[in-house]
Amino acid sequence: MVGIGCDGIVGQEFPLLDPALQKQAVKVKKMEKPKKTVDWKKKEKQKLMKKRNHLEPMDVKDPALLLQCLGHGCVNPSRPGSKYCSDDCGMNLAAERIYDILPQRLQQWNNSPSIAEEHGKKMLEDIIHAQQDVHTHLKYLEHQYHELEAIILRGKQQAICKDEESTKVMTNNVQRIFCVSCGKSISMRAALRHMEHCFAKYECKSSFGSLYPACIEGATRLFCDYYDPTNKFYCKRLQVLCPEHSKDPKVPIDEVCGCPLVHNIFEPTGNFCRLPKRLCIHHYCWEKLRRAEVDLERVRALYKLEELSEQEYKVRTAIRNRSGLLGLMLHQTIQHDPLTTDLRSRVDE
Repeated sequence: MVGIGCDGIVGQEFPLLDPALQKQAVKVKKMEKPKKTVDWKKKEKQKLMKKRNHLEPMDVKDPALLLQCLGHGCVNPSRPGSKYCSDDCGMNLAAERIYDILPQRLQQWNNSPSIAEEHGKKMLEDIIHAQQDVHTHLKYLEHQYHELEAIILRGKQQAICKDEESTKVMTNNVQRIFCVSCGKSISMRAALRHMEHCFAKYECKSSFGSLYPACIEGATRLFCDYYDPTNKFYCKRLQVLCPEHSKDPKVPIDEVCGCPLVHNIFEPTGNFCRLPKRLCIHHYCWEKLRRAEVDLERVRALYKLEELSEQEYKVRTAIRNRSGLLGLMLHQTIQHDPLTTDLRSRVDE
């Protein structure tokens, strides 16, 4: 006889199995059932998505309120809150409108060019000429940088002139002034040296950094670019003037000043200051200041070049958007009389 209930069912399906094996077979069978239900749910969801994309997703109380779909040749009712019964109908209608309207708009654009287009092309030409001028100026500054290095090298090769009268004038100068940074009273002989160190002390408290190092093609010795692991940025001071990461070397006793002398402020004489560098108070740190002047001019030229690049990008974007698909489809200029000249280009007398 066969038992009634779950054991009876198992006995009918598996008559030759032991009771323990029969229980394992029942567990396997129960595990297989949810997979079938999951597959059935997936199929139902796919059917619902297909219906929702096309015809039957509307839950409207009064079907008479539904409007007909605006798609070309479509007679189905539109979806609630939409003009089309599906996304495909809207995309097909937009494509047909583009094919019908765009050729005519292109012909109108070619027949009557925009004044703004002509102004944009002129601005683009001016920007390109300005960029060429800046590149030429950068080459000149780079050449000036190499000339300055050659002048500094020639000045260091001069022989030291130990003139007792000049040293007496320097040592006898006891006039005192006040420092512009700290306000301390100092002598004229040590004024430039003290002010330079005092300024460097306060300059180290402020930082100028960036997350990326400077990679400028064709430029030599511009930014410090010292990586600070604490703040995780690269120093963006001028390498010559950075008081924190580039300290001045100690001046030897037998080093000459080497500063080129001038007449009437701007006329070079071809001679060099041959006093010892430690005793010369008129040309203190002249190499650093001359190098910083040239480097600062180079940085300004690079900033100008970056501004011109941004202007060029904006003008090109405006020209591209003006004659693009969206601009041609949304904007139109109607010229009622083809024989009449464009009034926008008329010059008022």
